[in-house]
Amino acid sequence: MKTWKGLITGVAIASLTLLSYPGVSFGLDCSYCGVFDPALPNDGNVCLASGSVRANGGLFIDANNPLFVGGQPGVALRLVEQPQGCAPFFLPGSLAISGGIVGTVGGTLDPITFNAPGTIENIGGTLNLVAPLDPVQLQAGKGISLKGQVVPNLDSTLLIGDTVRLATTRGNITLDNATLVSWGDNADVSLVAPRGNITLTNSILFVLQDGVEVSTCTFQVKKVGGTVTFGTGTVLVCIPKIKH
Repeated sequence: MKTWKGLITGVAIASLTLLSYPGVSFGLDCSYCGVFDPALPNDGNVCLASGSVRANGGLFIDANNPLFVGGQPGVALRLVEQPQGCAPFFLPGSLAISGGIVGTVGGTLDPITFNAPGTIENIGGTLNLVAPLDPVQLQAGKGISLKGQVVPNLDSTLLIGDTVRLATTRGNITLDNATLVSWGDNADVSLVAPRGNITLTNSILFVLQDGVEVSTCTFQVKKVGGTVTFGTGTVLVCIPKIKH
């Protein structure tokens, strides 16, 4: 009982510690090429998003502009399909982390929601969202692909919440080098792609009811020909339930 929770807590603390001090950055653009108007607050090191936040176009996070979210009352980040910001080659209304960092402000105890009408992608970057007592949700319109780089002692994609949900209206869900953890009273990890497929490689899913009892992880794919693939390096500490 203590082993699983201790392991997960250790991973979360290590990740947050490494992300909390990314180093002093100069010339931060907390408008992200104008998609936030007014620009997000700047604490001198990183740009901070909390509460209900709207991005008027695609949001591109590179190594020069880390983005941190959280605090109280959590964060609800919504992108809209407006003219693109820094990276017009992505689908309109997409969130792309390309070698950059999206992290969580320490002590976040409120829900975290990202909603993008385009895609949500981690391309060799770091996405750490930790809200142990509340839901963590990524909602996309055209696919979710979280393929972070392999970094010693740091999960490229780490999502920890009371519940964790990844859902896309169209397209596929693909995870590589990702850890998803739910350990609350209503523990649940759900991956929902009703018009696509789901593929996991080098990824870990923990679903622990009250942090103790192994519970269900749910995968929903398209009705005809939909597949769920558990590839090399995938570990499920949950009971998989596949829906069509």
